[in-house]
Amino acid sequence: MVIMYRQGDVLLRKVESIPEDAKPSDDDIILKGEATGHAHRIVNGTIFTRSSWPIQMFVEASAGATLVHEEHESILIEPGFYEVIRQREYDPKSRSRFVED
Repeated sequence: MVIMYRQGDVLLRKVESIPEDAKPSDDDIILKGEATGHAHRIVNGTIFTRSSWPIQMFVEASAGATLVHEEHESILIEPGFYEVIRQREYDPKSRSRFVED
């Protein structure tokens, strides 16, 4: 069974490990809303970004890790590694685009 957590337009999908070429981020923001300025953040976790193709984001969740956002209820995350997947929507001009808050 695959473990997943969704909060708004962000999905965390549990994976076995984080790619070796992924680098840790200096902050706790997974995704910042364009319209509201609110942010999906991880508390008690580390964000990693893989800049080589395909560009990906990952989270290493420690014990007590929580996914937080000002407009959503906080979600307690099981310790482990997660790939961050952003929701996409169809746009006839660009075929698909990321959903923005």
